[in-house]
Amino acid sequence: MGSLNTYAQIWKDPKANIDARVEDLLSKMTLEEKISYCGSRIPAIERLKIPSFEWYGEALHGIIGWNCTQFPQNIAMGSTWNPDLMFDVATAISNEARALKNMGQKEVMMFSPTVNMARDPRWGRNGECYSEDPFLMSEMARMYIRGMQGNDPKYTKTVTTVKHYVANNVDTGREKHHSIINKKDLYEYYFPAYKTCVVDEESTGIMTALNGLNGIPCSAHNWLVNDVLRKEWGFDGYVVADWTAVEGLEKRMNYAKSQPESAAMAIKAGVDQECFRNDKKQAPMVYALKPAIEQGLLTEKELDVSVRRLLRLRFMTGDFDDPSLNPYSKIPTSIMECDAHKKLALRAAEQAIVLLKNDNVLPLKKNIKSLAVIGPFADRCWMGIYSGFPKSKVSPFAGLKNMSSAKISYAKGCEVTKNATDDKKIAEAVALAKKSEHVILVVGNDETTSTENIDRKSLRLPGNQHKLIKAVQAVNKNIILVLVPSGPTAITWEQNTIPGIICAWPNGQEQGTALANVLFGNTNPGGKLNSTWYKSDNDLPDFNDYNIQTGRTYMYFQGKPLYPFGYGLSYSNFKIENIELSRKKISVQENLTVHVNVSNLSTIDGDEVVQVYVRDLKTSQKTPIKALKGFKRVSVPARGTKSIKIILPYEAFSYYDTKEEQFMVEEGMFEILVGNSSDNITIAKTIGVKGGIVPSIKVGQKSGYFNSEDENRYKKWDYLYKDESSMKSSEIKEGKDVAWIAYDITFVDPGFYVNTWYAELNFTSSTKKAIVETSMAGATIGSYTISDKQLILPITIPIPPEYGKPVRLKIKTLNGEVKHKSIKIIPPGNKEPFVINRVIAKSRN
Repeated sequence: MGSLNTYAQIWKDPKANIDARVEDLLSKMTLEEKISYCGSRIPAIERLKIPSFEWYGEALHGIIGWNCTQFPQNIAMGSTWNPDLMFDVATAISNEARALKNMGQKEVMMFSPTVNMARDPRWGRNGECYSEDPFLMSEMARMYIRGMQGNDPKYTKTVTTVKHYVANNVDTGREKHHSIINKKDLYEYYFPAYKTCVVDEESTGIMTALNGLNGIPCSAHNWLVNDVLRKEWGFDGYVVADWTAVEGLEKRMNYAKSQPESAAMAIKAGVDQECFRNDKKQAPMVYALKPAIEQGLLTEKELDVSVRRLLRLRFMTGDFDDPSLNPYSKIPTSIMECDAHKKLALRAAEQAIVLLKNDNVLPLKKNIKSLAVIGPFADRCWMGIYSGFPKSKVSPFAGLKNMSSAKISYAKGCEVTKNATDDKKIAEAVALAKKSEHVILVVGNDETTSTENIDRKSLRLPGNQHKLIKAVQAVNKNIILVLVPSGPTAITWEQNTIPGIICAWPNGQEQGTALANVLFGNTNPGGKLNSTWYKSDNDLPDFNDYNIQTGRTYMYFQGKPLYPFGYGLSYSNFKIENIELSRKKISVQENLTVHVNVSNLSTIDGDEVVQVYVRDLKTSQKTPIKALKGFKRVSVPARGTKSIKIILPYEAFSYYDTKEEQFMVEEGMFEILVGNSSDNITIAKTIGVKGGIVPSIKVGQKSGYFNSEDENRYKKWDYLYKDESSMKSSEIKEGKDVAWIAYDITFVDPGFYVNTWYAELNFTSSTKKAIVETSMAGATIGSYTISDKQLILPITIPIPPEYGKPVRLKIKTLNGEVKHKSIKIIPPGNKEPFVINRVIAKSRN
């Protein structure tokens, strides 16, 4: 009896084989319980004492949660050209995810990273991905996966879900859109980053895209998921369909005749789950699976294949084991937005900044007497879409005020998009610029013009921002233009006219401090552009044209860009020289090592990014003008020289042969091009390469770029922290004399992604130029100046991490006096607004 009882509980035995544990638990589940795993909110199994579970988390560049450190947006991280830094950032993010799990607040199933290629800068989610280049994208995503999943041999720190598979680069109408792509472009451009994550880094999950590929919806695409992902690459993790994409097979794609047929199609195609989070409803796929089985469209045995994969991940994260066995259960709650993480966020933000132009105006002299900080992003810490809510955020204006003793003044100048008040705001900005020694003008675009479901209409700055720049430049030539863009921006006039231009990106919570450090020379900029910046919209092919060879990216664009891929200036001058190649000719499966020296000719320490491109000199194939195949960011001391080596594996010279359906190298001569941007090649050498086949690899094997000796593969979760003090926050507490009130708000899930909710603060009275600041759960949202006799103040509230639970909105009065009346909450969609007038708490004064 004892033996039978032990066997009956094998799923609870942490020493048992994981496959045996999965099979044991699966055998104990009813059909309904198995089906429930195919949605994001999984109900409890009371009889097995398994609590409810939410398979839904976001960690794009920080956890979407209260008091979570927010690092630079992915487009900014890509501009660091520093995979090691990406590993550090991912480690910090996953540590915070585990701390939240240890607190019982969140699970560790994360829908990230985004590795859709930035093939067109008009895509609304361009800011979520690392690059237009498949190699740079792969190397950054590689280290994100490694940092998020951790290096423990038994337990996975967080589950990564690589998205959106595949080729989702048009967001408007994406649920009905089909990406038409030939096989060569798929394998050479759209697939590589996914393959790197799956084969080399053994990512735990994949999310299929909402669009279709060549006439078949991605979430029912047998060739895409079963044939390529699972069979060809050997992926055995879980696959989740993007938001209600399985429902969309019938409702939006008209590909299935019913919901049961949609669910059966998805499971048979290798898709295990449908993303959908709602307080009252399960995912549409969950409701459709039992009818699908009853109608003979699917068998329970076929469903079991998916449920096994989902259960396996819960065992891998340690959900069913004693926490003492799991090293990640030791991660303390104190690391949330701790000092070490904020310092890392600052370092990442500094490395991401790209200096685009400098006519000897930067760095600024520290004895400046007056500085005007102007623009819709000047006093705003815009961190990009899919951001969480840290306690502290530093805007450009705040960062400069903290950095300098100069008189620093602010004017908004205009709104991001056209607004009736813009002319008045521009006049105020011009008046401020006239009486200031220098102007820092901070412009860009945000979720109003570029986000999920909204593509950019143009590469130009939206609204009246260009008008603002021209008006300010007319009265003060000492302008530094700072861009906070979601992607490449057409600023041809500005490049020809403004003496100093910086791309600062949606750069995380420390962006203001990072910008101030670069402007005043405390930090030497070293970031490089991760995409081509074009002069105008006319340089781009049709938005819906997915053929990469029609002039897309630096690899095929024949025109003259505004700024080339890989471009970025420094306060130092560097020289790349003395190239040496390890071989005169490369045989099949041999590596080539490129040795170069990098010298810093200046009196200031700085970073340079050495970039190695390959060009096929004579080929029967359509190949890129040049293609990035290696790079290294290197710090070089003033007047110093460093020798570096970059290894190019045999596959760096390959192309995809559509007839043979494999990667091959065509025998011939290749150029090795070394420089510090795609358009600034300082050294070129020619080498012969022997033709041959690049063997296919799958999970369990590794590509030529995989480095098993990389120290990042052996670090433990706590390597980021020097001591216990760095694992805590030393932030200053607010004074007791600040007046405040608080409302409790319960947000209802709208059923779709939205970045912010609108609301209105209503007052019975306010003094002139009173200033209020809003925060939720200790995380600052923003501060607002109330105009004379203004009784209604429109505000925005970030999307809450959790719906259905009361969240406290605190409103502090920083200047003047206000008397509160109520708050009006305006939900997205067609839901009715509601008013809350009960003050749940307030200060004594």
